[in-house]
Amino acid sequence: PLDSDFNFLTVNQWGPRKNIEFLINAFVQEYRDENVGLVIKTNIVNDSIVDRSTVEDRLKRLLDTLGERKCKIHLVHGRLSDAQMAGLYRHEKIKAFATATHGEGFGFPIFEAVQAELPVVATDWSGHLDFLTMPDEQGKPKKMFGKVEADLKLIEPAHVWPGVMEAQAAWAYPSLTNLRARLREVQKDYPRFKSWAKKLASYNVQRFEKQKLYDK
Repeated sequence: PLDSDFNFLTVNQWGPRKNIEFLINAFVQEYRDENVGLVIKTNIVNDSIVDRSTVEDRLKRLLDTLGERKCKIHLVHGRLSDAQMAGLYRHEKIKAFATATHGEGFGFPIFEAVQAELPVVATDWSGHLDFLTMPDEQGKPKKMFGKVEADLKLIEPAHVWPGVMEAQAAWAYPSLTNLRARLREVQKDYPRFKSWAKKLASYNVQRFEKQKLYDK
């Protein structure tokens, strides 16, 4: 059960590109003494019991380095049905989606969060901007989310994956200070971001309508 009335959600596979440790660090630093929660739906390789044990150990070791805290970290692991995932995105106490991703080809969990009308905090770069942006009243592109500033730099040598992530490739390194600020901004100015989320969801339902995509 969630005993915090305001909770952020993140959904991803725990690997270098998703930058989940960075998000957890920023969240704990910002909400250390407050009853705010971060719900993490993740795995490393699969949904096995061994994988869950590995995730729990990795999370515990990370949290041990961050010191005492009042804020809550909730882990969700294992295969969920589409209905169960929808219930997670639409839980009454889950108020926003957050990610510190280095980069996305599309960013399906972020897209699902948008369709569930959740305000989003995300790195201001990469594929997910395609569906986090919509025309304003003048028809100009407007980013409808908590934009986390980032610098583009070469990927770390340890993360090179020939044929997938090449040594000469760059990805985004979000600002810790700015990520904390955007988490706080979405929480404090929630009605504005919720209004944006509803408009964005409605816009994307039309833009990504099945027949339109089939026609393309």
